[in-house]
Amino acid sequence: MTIKYAAELSYNGSLFCGWQNQNNGPSVQEKIEEALSMLNKQPVSVIGAGRTDSGVHAKAQVCSFDMSKEWDEYSLLMALNSKLPEGISAIRLTKTKPDFHPRFDALRREYIYILWTGRTIYPHIKPYTYWIKGTNYNWELASKACVFLEGEHNFENFCRLLKVPDNPVRTMYKVRLYRRGFFVWLRVVGDGFLTNMVRIMMGNLLLVAKGAREPEWIKSLYEPGFDRNLSGRTLPPEGLFLWRIDYGESLWNSHNRTL
Repeated sequence: MTIKYAAELSYNGSLFCGWQNQNNGPSVQEKIEEALSMLNKQPVSVIGAGRTDSGVHAKAQVCSFDMSKEWDEYSLLMALNSKLPEGISAIRLTKTKPDFHPRFDALRREYIYILWTGRTIYPHIKPYTYWIKGTNYNWELASKACVFLEGEHNFENFCRLLKVPDNPVRTMYKVRLYRRGFFVWLRVVGDGFLTNMVRIMMGNLLLVAKGAREPEWIKSLYEPGFDRNLSGRTLPPEGLFLWRIDYGESLWNSHNRTL
């Protein structure tokens, strides 16, 4: 008999080749499995709620795994953190129902893409933002374009070309652009995301902010045969965070809170 647990993970994506195990470098999944296998004294497989690409960060990735014996939740959380490498932390951990699946049970996912717009930048934030220099950006205009990204659409032109799935239709519940000082950030909440989708969204919004496109131009990206050479570029991964995953009910014990 095994016991299923769920954990909320935070990690610095710049130190890893992405979430999923692969041959070209250390992955977050690999390091979590190594740590849990040491604690379990036999191999442990970990399932994540979503795959973040190389360089993409997570504030709140969710994973599940089975242990061969029952652990006190707090003790397992502390033991797991003691085995994890620099750049990964387990924030919360709980026993969960045997049929829980972090990917298929998720109702909504939230991503945030962070820009820094100052002429100079603090070195402490540089690894976690995309730095664009200059002041010739109309963020109010870009914010108006966000409404055209909401709703159910075919997001094929917002996906890495070689990774377009058979069904690229997704629903975006909320797309908002915020600004405070030199920080500008995009918040996107949807039922699912394609490869590079948020980074391509932000690249297209930058075209609007520069005045190269009107806000309504976003709608043309859904049209069949759209020339992708006319769209914005895919922005770098360092500004992107997997921010939150919603399961419709609290996954964690009421006493176990985080920021």
